[in-house]
Amino acid sequence: MQAANEAGNALSRQANPKGKEGWKPEDDVELVPPDPGQPDKEVQIGSRQNPNKKDRDEGIRPEGSLEEGWKPEEDVELVPLDPHQPDKKARIGSRLSLDEKMELTIFLQSNKDMFAWSPSDMPGIDPNIICHRLHVNPASKPVVQKRRDFAPEQVAIIEAEIDKLLAASFIEEVSYSEWLANVVLVAKQEKGKWRVCVDYTDLNKACPKDNFPLPRIDQLVDSTSGNQLLSFMDAYSGYNQIMMYDDDKAKTSFIIGRKTYCYKVMPFGLKNAGATYQRLVNKIFKEQIGRTMEVYVDDMLVKPHRGVQLAPPISHEAESK
Repeated sequence: MQAANEAGNALSRQANPKGKEGWKPEDDVELVPPDPGQPDKEVQIGSRQNPNKKDRDEGIRPEGSLEEGWKPEEDVELVPLDPHQPDKKARIGSRLSLDEKMELTIFLQSNKDMFAWSPSDMPGIDPNIICHRLHVNPASKPVVQKRRDFAPEQVAIIEAEIDKLLAASFIEEVSYSEWLANVVLVAKQEKGKWRVCVDYTDLNKACPKDNFPLPRIDQLVDSTSGNQLLSFMDAYSGYNQIMMYDDDKAKTSFIIGRKTYCYKVMPFGLKNAGATYQRLVNKIFKEQIGRTMEVYVDDMLVKPHRGVQLAPPISHEAESK
Protein backbone atom coordinates (compact mmCIF):
# COMPACT_ATOMS: atom_id res chain seq x y z
CA MET A 1 0.00 0.00 0.00
CA GLN A 2 2.83 2.38 0.89
CA ALA A 3 4.61 1.63 -2.41
CA ALA A 4 1.41 2.32 -4.32
CA ASN A 5 0.96 5.66 -2.55
CA GLU A 6 4.56 6.66 -3.24
CA ALA A 7 4.16 5.74 -6.92
CA GLY A 8 0.93 7.75 -7.11
CA ASN A 9 2.60 10.76 -5.47
CA ALA A 10 5.51 10.52 -7.91
CA LEU A 11 3.12 10.52 -10.88
CA SER A 12 1.25 13.47 -9.38
CA ARG A 13 4.51 15.44 -9.07
CA GLN A 14 5.40 14.67 -12.70
CA ALA A 15 1.96 15.67 -14.01
CA ASN A 16 1.71 18.75 -11.77
CA PRO A 17 5.21 20.03 -11.01
CA LYS A 18 3.90 23.43 -9.88
CA GLY A 19 1.83 21.97 -7.06
CA LYS A 20 -1.69 23.00 -6.15
CA GLU A 21 -1.46 26.33 -8.03
CA GLY A 22 -0.37 24.78 -11.34
CA TRP A 23 -2.45 22.95 -13.93
CA LYS A 24 -6.14 22.51 -13.12
CA PRO A 25 -8.36 19.79 -14.55
CA GLU A 26 -11.72 20.61 -16.15
CA ASP A 27 -13.40 18.80 -13.27
CA ASP A 28 -12.99 20.34 -9.82
CA VAL A 29 -10.99 18.25 -7.39
CA GLU A 30 -10.98 17.65 -3.67
CA LEU A 31 -7.99 16.87 -1.46
CA VAL A 32 -8.48 13.68 0.55
CA PRO A 33 -5.96 12.36 3.14
CA PRO A 34 -5.50 8.61 2.48
CA ASP A 35 -4.07 8.16 5.99
CA PRO A 36 -5.80 9.90 8.94
CA GLY A 37 -2.55 9.68 10.87
CA GLN A 38 -0.71 11.73 8.21
CA PRO A 39 -3.09 14.60 7.30
CA ASP A 40 -0.35 16.45 5.36
CA LYS A 41 -0.30 13.70 2.72
CA GLU A 42 -3.23 14.17 0.39
CA VAL A 43 -4.44 12.87 -2.95
CA GLN A 44 -6.80 14.53 -5.42
CA ILE A 45 -10.15 13.06 -6.47
CA GLY A 46 -12.88 14.50 -8.70
CA SER A 47 -15.39 16.54 -6.73
CA ARG A 48 -18.19 15.44 -9.09
CA GLN A 49 -17.85 11.78 -8.20
CA ASN A 50 -20.32 12.22 -5.34
CA PRO A 51 -22.47 15.12 -4.18
CA ASN A 52 -20.89 17.01 -1.29
CA LYS A 53 -22.51 17.26 2.11
CA LYS A 54 -24.24 20.55 1.30
CA ASP A 55 -25.85 19.05 -1.80
CA ARG A 56 -26.97 15.99 0.14
CA ASP A 57 -28.49 18.15 2.86
CA GLU A 58 -30.42 20.19 0.26
CA GLY A 59 -31.56 17.09 -1.60
CA ILE A 60 -29.64 17.96 -4.79
CA ARG A 61 -28.69 14.99 -6.97
CA PRO A 62 -25.41 14.94 -8.92
CA GLU A 63 -25.50 15.72 -12.63
CA GLY A 64 -26.50 12.70 -14.74
CA SER A 65 -28.14 10.86 -11.86
CA LEU A 66 -28.93 7.26 -12.64
CA GLU A 67 -32.19 7.67 -10.75
CA GLU A 68 -33.59 9.69 -13.66
CA GLY A 69 -32.48 7.22 -16.32
CA TRP A 70 -31.02 8.09 -19.72
CA LYS A 71 -33.17 10.07 -22.13
CA PRO A 72 -32.41 11.01 -25.75
CA GLU A 73 -31.79 14.71 -26.31
CA GLU A 74 -34.35 14.75 -29.11
CA ASP A 75 -37.85 13.28 -29.00
CA VAL A 76 -39.11 11.15 -31.85
CA GLU A 77 -42.39 10.79 -33.70
CA LEU A 78 -43.96 7.60 -34.99
CA VAL A 79 -44.69 7.55 -38.72
CA PRO A 80 -47.03 4.87 -40.15
CA LEU A 81 -45.44 3.13 -43.12
CA ASP A 82 -48.58 1.52 -44.51
CA PRO A 83 -52.10 2.96 -44.03
CA HIS A 84 -53.48 -0.58 -44.28
CA GLN A 85 -51.18 -1.75 -41.46
CA PRO A 86 -51.14 1.10 -38.91
CA ASP A 87 -49.14 -0.92 -36.37
CA LYS A 88 -46.05 -0.83 -38.62
CA LYS A 89 -44.28 2.43 -37.87
CA ALA A 90 -40.85 4.08 -38.08
CA ARG A 91 -39.41 6.81 -35.85
CA ILE A 92 -38.23 10.22 -37.05
CA GLY A 93 -36.87 13.18 -35.10
CA SER A 94 -39.49 15.61 -33.83
CA ARG A 95 -37.20 18.62 -34.37
CA LEU A 96 -36.90 18.16 -38.13
CA SER A 97 -38.44 20.84 -40.31
CA LEU A 98 -41.80 20.17 -41.93
CA ASP A 99 -40.12 19.71 -45.33
CA GLU A 100 -37.61 17.23 -43.89
CA LYS A 101 -40.35 15.29 -42.13
CA MET A 102 -42.38 15.09 -45.33
CA GLU A 103 -39.37 14.03 -47.40
CA LEU A 104 -38.42 11.29 -44.94
CA THR A 105 -41.99 10.09 -44.53
CA ILE A 106 -42.49 9.77 -48.29
CA PHE A 107 -39.18 7.95 -48.63
CA LEU A 108 -39.90 5.52 -45.79
CA GLN A 109 -43.38 4.75 -47.06
CA SER A 110 -42.14 4.16 -50.60
CA ASN A 111 -39.56 1.68 -49.23
CA LYS A 112 -41.74 -0.06 -46.64
CA ASP A 113 -40.88 -3.44 -48.17
CA MET A 114 -37.30 -2.98 -46.89
CA PHE A 115 -38.46 -3.41 -43.29
CA ALA A 116 -38.69 -6.82 -41.62
CA TRP A 117 -41.46 -7.40 -39.08
CA SER A 118 -41.23 -11.18 -38.78
CA PRO A 119 -38.78 -13.96 -39.74
CA SER A 120 -40.82 -14.65 -42.88
CA ASP A 121 -39.83 -11.17 -44.14
CA MET A 122 -36.14 -12.14 -44.17
CA PRO A 123 -34.85 -13.95 -47.26
CA GLY A 124 -31.53 -14.69 -45.54
CA ILE A 125 -27.97 -14.49 -46.87
CA ASP A 126 -26.82 -16.74 -49.69
CA PRO A 127 -24.33 -19.26 -48.18
CA ASN A 128 -22.09 -18.62 -51.19
CA ILE A 129 -21.60 -15.09 -49.84
CA ILE A 130 -20.97 -16.10 -46.24
CA CYS A 131 -21.85 -18.77 -43.70
CA HIS A 132 -20.69 -19.33 -40.14
CA ARG A 133 -18.05 -22.00 -39.51
CA LEU A 134 -16.96 -23.15 -36.06
CA HIS A 135 -13.46 -24.51 -36.80
CA VAL A 136 -13.67 -26.77 -33.74
CA ASN A 137 -10.28 -27.96 -32.53
CA PRO A 138 -10.10 -31.64 -33.57
CA ALA A 139 -8.23 -32.40 -30.34
CA SER A 140 -11.18 -31.21 -28.25
CA LYS A 141 -13.42 -33.90 -26.82
CA PRO A 142 -17.15 -33.36 -27.55
CA VAL A 143 -19.22 -32.46 -24.50
CA VAL A 144 -22.76 -33.67 -23.81
CA GLN A 145 -24.25 -31.56 -21.04
CA LYS A 146 -26.55 -33.20 -18.54
CA ARG A 147 -30.13 -32.13 -19.15
CA ARG A 148 -31.42 -29.45 -16.81
CA ASP A 149 -34.86 -29.60 -15.24
CA PHE A 150 -37.22 -26.63 -15.32
CA ALA A 151 -40.42 -25.72 -13.52
CA PRO A 152 -43.64 -26.28 -15.50
CA GLU A 153 -44.15 -22.56 -16.19
CA GLN A 154 -40.56 -22.31 -17.48
CA VAL A 155 -41.06 -25.35 -19.71
CA ALA A 156 -44.05 -23.59 -21.29
CA ILE A 157 -41.90 -20.52 -22.05
CA ILE A 158 -39.14 -22.65 -23.60
CA GLU A 159 -41.50 -24.72 -25.74
CA ALA A 160 -43.27 -21.59 -27.01
CA GLU A 161 -39.93 -20.17 -28.13
CA ILE A 162 -38.94 -23.45 -29.78
CA ASP A 163 -42.21 -23.45 -31.72
CA LYS A 164 -41.38 -19.96 -33.02
CA LEU A 165 -37.91 -21.07 -34.12
CA LEU A 166 -39.35 -24.11 -35.90
CA ALA A 167 -41.96 -21.99 -37.66
CA ALA A 168 -39.20 -19.63 -38.85
CA SER A 169 -37.08 -22.62 -40.05
CA PHE A 170 -34.22 -21.47 -37.81
CA ILE A 171 -33.80 -24.90 -36.18
CA GLU A 172 -34.43 -28.54 -37.06
CA GLU A 173 -34.64 -31.81 -35.18
CA VAL A 174 -31.41 -33.76 -34.85
CA SER A 175 -30.36 -37.20 -33.59
CA TYR A 176 -27.09 -38.72 -32.36
CA SER A 177 -25.24 -35.45 -31.88
CA GLU A 178 -21.79 -35.59 -30.29
CA TRP A 179 -22.15 -32.05 -28.90
CA LEU A 180 -25.21 -31.27 -26.79
CA ALA A 181 -25.99 -28.11 -24.81
CA ASN A 182 -28.77 -27.00 -22.47
CA VAL A 183 -31.14 -24.10 -22.84
CA VAL A 184 -31.13 -21.41 -20.17
CA LEU A 185 -33.67 -18.73 -19.28
CA VAL A 186 -32.35 -15.19 -18.89
CA ALA A 187 -34.57 -12.47 -17.40
CA LYS A 188 -35.20 -9.47 -19.64
CA GLN A 189 -35.41 -5.89 -18.38
CA GLU A 190 -39.16 -6.04 -18.89
CA LYS A 191 -40.65 -7.51 -15.74
CA GLY A 192 -41.89 -11.05 -16.23
CA LYS A 193 -40.22 -11.47 -19.64
CA TRP A 194 -37.64 -14.18 -20.35
CA ARG A 195 -35.10 -14.79 -23.10
CA VAL A 196 -34.41 -18.39 -24.12
CA CYS A 197 -30.69 -18.93 -24.76
CA VAL A 198 -28.40 -21.92 -25.32
CA ASP A 199 -25.39 -22.59 -23.10
CA TYR A 200 -22.58 -22.92 -25.66
CA THR A 201 -19.82 -22.55 -23.06
CA ASP A 202 -18.24 -25.94 -23.79
CA LEU A 203 -18.47 -25.59 -27.56
CA ASN A 204 -16.99 -22.09 -27.48
CA LYS A 205 -13.98 -23.32 -25.52
CA ALA A 206 -13.18 -25.71 -28.36
CA CYS A 207 -13.29 -22.97 -31.02
CA PRO A 208 -10.35 -20.64 -31.80
CA LYS A 209 -10.89 -16.89 -31.63
CA ASP A 210 -11.58 -15.09 -34.90
CA ASN A 211 -9.41 -11.96 -34.80
CA PHE A 212 -11.36 -10.12 -37.49
CA PRO A 213 -11.32 -6.48 -36.30
CA LEU A 214 -14.45 -4.73 -35.08
CA PRO A 215 -14.75 -0.95 -35.60
CA ARG A 216 -13.55 1.32 -32.82
CA ILE A 217 -16.45 3.03 -31.09
CA ASP A 218 -14.57 6.32 -30.54
CA GLN A 219 -13.77 6.60 -34.26
CA LEU A 220 -17.39 5.88 -35.18
CA VAL A 221 -18.55 8.65 -32.85
CA ASP A 222 -16.02 11.12 -34.31
CA SER A 223 -17.11 10.28 -37.85
CA THR A 224 -20.67 11.47 -37.16
CA SER A 225 -19.71 15.11 -36.54
CA GLY A 226 -20.68 17.66 -39.20
CA ASN A 227 -23.63 15.67 -40.53
CA GLN A 228 -27.08 17.14 -41.03
CA LEU A 229 -28.99 13.95 -40.29
CA LEU A 230 -28.27 10.65 -38.57
CA SER A 231 -30.47 7.67 -39.39
CA PHE A 232 -30.14 4.63 -37.12
CA MET A 233 -31.08 1.13 -38.27
CA ASP A 234 -30.97 -2.17 -36.42
CA ALA A 235 -30.88 -5.41 -38.41
CA TYR A 236 -33.89 -7.54 -37.51
CA SER A 237 -32.63 -10.89 -36.13
CA GLY A 238 -29.43 -10.08 -37.96
CA TYR A 239 -27.46 -13.11 -36.82
CA ASN A 240 -30.24 -15.45 -37.91
CA GLN A 241 -29.88 -14.27 -41.52
CA ILE A 242 -26.54 -16.08 -41.82
CA MET A 243 -26.64 -19.83 -42.41
CA MET A 244 -24.53 -22.31 -40.46
CA TYR A 245 -21.95 -24.31 -42.38
CA ASP A 246 -23.56 -27.69 -43.10
CA ASP A 247 -20.89 -29.76 -41.31
CA ASP A 248 -21.19 -27.57 -38.18
CA LYS A 249 -24.97 -27.57 -37.75
CA ALA A 250 -25.05 -30.70 -35.55
CA LYS A 251 -22.46 -29.16 -33.21
CA THR A 252 -25.00 -26.49 -32.21
CA SER A 253 -27.40 -29.15 -30.90
CA PHE A 254 -29.34 -28.46 -27.72
CA ILE A 255 -31.81 -30.43 -25.64
CA ILE A 256 -35.20 -29.63 -24.16
CA GLY A 257 -37.74 -31.92 -22.50
CA ARG A 258 -39.32 -33.24 -25.66
CA LYS A 259 -36.53 -33.45 -28.30
CA THR A 260 -33.07 -32.34 -29.41
CA TYR A 261 -32.58 -29.66 -32.05
CA CYS A 262 -29.77 -27.93 -33.90
CA TYR A 263 -29.53 -24.53 -35.55
CA LYS A 264 -29.70 -24.09 -39.32
CA VAL A 265 -28.81 -20.40 -38.92
CA MET A 266 -26.15 -18.68 -36.84
CA PRO A 267 -27.51 -18.33 -33.28
CA PHE A 268 -26.66 -15.85 -30.57
CA GLY A 269 -24.13 -17.09 -28.03
CA LEU A 270 -21.65 -18.68 -30.44
CA LYS A 271 -18.06 -17.57 -30.27
CA ASN A 272 -17.03 -15.39 -33.24
CA ALA A 273 -20.64 -14.75 -34.32
CA GLY A 274 -20.03 -11.00 -34.08
CA ALA A 275 -16.90 -11.23 -36.22
CA THR A 276 -18.77 -13.22 -38.88
CA TYR A 277 -21.55 -10.63 -39.02
CA GLN A 278 -19.06 -7.73 -39.18
CA ARG A 279 -17.29 -9.46 -42.06
CA LEU A 280 -20.64 -9.70 -43.87
CA VAL A 281 -21.67 -6.06 -43.45
CA ASN A 282 -18.19 -4.87 -44.43
CA LYS A 283 -18.58 -6.79 -47.67
CA ILE A 284 -22.15 -5.65 -48.37
CA PHE A 285 -21.58 -1.96 -47.58
CA LYS A 286 -17.99 -1.71 -48.81
CA GLU A 287 -18.70 1.34 -51.00
CA GLN A 288 -20.72 3.21 -48.34
CA ILE A 289 -18.78 2.62 -45.10
CA GLY A 290 -16.75 5.69 -44.20
CA ARG A 291 -18.60 7.92 -46.68
CA THR A 292 -22.33 7.92 -45.99
CA MET A 293 -22.55 5.05 -43.55
CA GLU A 294 -21.00 3.44 -40.47
CA VAL A 295 -21.70 -0.09 -39.25
CA TYR A 296 -20.97 -1.83 -35.95
CA VAL A 297 -22.06 -5.48 -36.27
CA ASP A 298 -25.86 -5.25 -36.71
CA ASP A 299 -26.21 -1.56 -35.78
CA MET A 300 -26.10 0.74 -38.80
CA LEU A 301 -25.95 4.51 -39.12
CA VAL A 302 -26.52 6.56 -42.29
CA LYS A 303 -25.03 10.07 -42.26
CA PRO A 304 -25.76 12.39 -45.21
CA HIS A 305 -23.54 15.48 -45.27
CA ARG A 306 -24.80 19.02 -44.88
CA GLY A 307 -26.50 20.40 -47.95
CA VAL A 308 -27.25 16.93 -49.31
CA GLN A 309 -30.82 15.76 -49.78
CA LEU A 310 -31.89 13.42 -47.00
CA ALA A 311 -33.37 10.50 -48.92
CA PRO A 312 -30.73 9.59 -51.56
CA PRO A 313 -27.97 8.47 -49.13
CA ILE A 314 -30.45 6.25 -47.29
CA SER A 315 -31.75 4.98 -50.62
CA HIS A 316 -28.27 3.78 -51.61
CA GLU A 317 -28.08 1.69 -48.46
CA ALA A 318 -31.57 0.28 -49.10
CA GLU A 319 -30.53 -0.74 -52.62
CA SER A 320 -27.40 -2.43 -51.23
CA LYS A 321 -29.52 -4.54 -48.90
